[in-house]
Amino acid sequence: MLYIEKKQEPNELIQEKRKGLTDYSNLSGKPKEAVQVSLLEEQGCLCAYCMRRISLENVQIEHYLPQHPQSENYDPALTIDYRNMLAVCSGNKKQAGKFENLTCDQHRKNTPLTVDPLDRTSIDKIKYKTDGTICSDDAEIEKDLNITLNLNCPASYLKKNRKAALDAVKQALHDKFPGKKVPKQQLERMLKQFQAKTNGRYAEFAGVIIWYLKRQIARV
Repeated sequence: MLYIEKKQEPNELIQEKRKGLTDYSNLSGKPKEAVQVSLLEEQGCLCAYCMRRISLENVQIEHYLPQHPQSENYDPALTIDYRNMLAVCSGNKKQAGKFENLTCDQHRKNTPLTVDPLDRTSIDKIKYKTDGTICSDDAEIEKDLNITLNLNCPASYLKKNRKAALDAVKQALHDKFPGKKVPKQQLERMLKQFQAKTNGRYAEFAGVIIWYLKRQIARV
């Protein structure tokens, strides 16, 4: 999971509100697409939860504070609050077959979360294992990651793909500095590379790579 810096809501959404939009269920067409595009740009085309690559063709709009119409916490104003919107993937919905194989918002449903992609302190409490497991020493965040969002679900290949992303970086460093200690400057350059977008995109599963590089830098 990556920290997301929210920007100003799209003008199209502002205009819809001025025209009387009061509920997300009535947001459609070009204004909705403008919101999707804006969210994708903010997130570097990665799912806010699992860091899978997403695009305009498959993006879903998620409300961080759940806004299902039948929820006791339902608030129409929050359904169109841009700061409450995140871009997410399909949650393994097409391949899952069973609820336990779903991930992200598809598995979360309306369960409240402690981990918050808009809170850097919250994201800094996330860590990873060499096998690709995403976890946290914070019990509530650990519950969010492993149970509510189901981000270590074997059927989704998320754990396997995070490990592959991490292993690729380790191999690249080993190839450049075989049998040697990697200079701190090299680690810092690589960290900046993965913290930045290339052509509007972050590297897929960038969070695990950023965590690893920060950890290595701290040890130098």
